[in-house]
Amino acid sequence: MPGTVITDLRRRGAAVDPGRLLAGPLRAVGLQWLDPGRSAEVTAEGLEHALYVTAGSGLAALPEDVQHPDHPERADTGLPLIEGTAVVLPLGARTVLTAGTAGLEYFHAVLAVPTAAESSAEETEPFPEGGDPR
Repeated sequence: MPGTVITDLRRRGAAVDPGRLLAGPLRAVGLQWLDPGRSAEVTAEGLEHALYVTAGSGLAALPEDVQHPDHPERADTGLPLIEGTAVVLPLGARTVLTAGTAGLEYFHAVLAVPTAAESSAEETEPFPEGGDPR
């Protein structure tokens, strides 16, 4: 299998740069771990993100809804995250992931967004020459 790369994503620090082998929009993939009660903000500025919960649980919330010491009424607001939940962040979206009592593990994929020039080229030639759109 020339060109094939196999990486153990469960190995701490393992990260994959698919851009070395793939021509598509996938720019980075890896497993992320949040210790119980810890949070991480994910912002889709110039890139899009796809997250898939693989273990544990937690919450996904807008940054302004995350609990602050001066706003205790905002505690535990957000969407529940459990194993099998997917979260997609299109351009401009932001979320804060907060791990539950067992921690939170998630698969994180980062995708490049085509530029306006690339998008207009795709619109004029959606199928290869001689290709059947069915």
